[in-house]
Amino acid sequence: KELPPYFDFYNNKVSLAFFGIEKNGIKINKYELDKHYELNHEFYSIKNDRVFTSYNLATTTRRPSNSFNGINFAALNKDNGARRSFRSSHGFVEFDISAYHPNLVARMVAYDFGIQDVHQTFADLYGTSYQEAKEITFKQLYGGVFKEYEHLEFFQKVKEFVAINWEAFNSSGQVTVPISGYSFKKSDLENMNPQKLFNYMLQNVESAVNTYILMDIHKLLRGRKTKIVLYTYDSFLFEVGEGEENIEIEIKEIFKKYKLSTKTGYGDTYDFTKKG
Repeated sequence: KELPPYFDFYNNKVSLAFFGIEKNGIKINKYELDKHYELNHEFYSIKNDRVFTSYNLATTTRRPSNSFNGINFAALNKDNGARRSFRSSHGFVEFDISAYHPNLVARMVAYDFGIQDVHQTFADLYGTSYQEAKEITFKQLYGGVFKEYEHLEFFQKVKEFVAINWEAFNSSGQVTVPISGYSFKKSDLENMNPQKLFNYMLQNVESAVNTYILMDIHKLLRGRKTKIVLYTYDSFLFEVGEGEENIEIEIKEIFKKYKLSTKTGYGDTYDFTKKG
């Protein structure tokens, strides 16, 4: 059987990128872990005070999920103290990509914001607060462009992109996503609509870009004590190795390579909120 054009990307890049995280595990406080999660001890995947996660790469959009042994690592609760279950001897550092989806969409539709803070730009255009602007933008990206903002060039390009790909999806029976080369086939998907197809494509592009980021991270950390221990879409968590406290400077350069700005968080456990 002839292999699809995206076979190499998913089997020789994506699988290795995420195995590179899985094999590191994440260090735990067993008391806190048992307090917050009802785990099946028969399948308690712990070695040397580490729990080993598992990424599911075969989702509909090929955006990896990570729910393992009763814990949804892709959506750990930020409010109930559950994140204190995960600890690091020399500290965690987390990189959150700022305005990731708006930036990815801009690349998909060939639009250049030309500035660092995308949300502030939208706040000025909308005449709203920074937080309100974020909510308005995400509602339009995921649910469709509002009439009052469809005159803006960015959203004009988004509407055109959505329409062109919806036409291709219906006329040729499939649409191919940039970077990964993955194809969404009409015969494989039910209850599709233009916006849903666009969201599927966006999730796929996000995962493809993250795959290349992860590959660069693994190369940087080869032979180092610092390890990447968790990935959740726009967030990358590192367990800092002894004597490598300044490695975050090198990690940040990888995100800059992809023209992405980040905010960082620090803590001895994963229950931290400080960003800078």
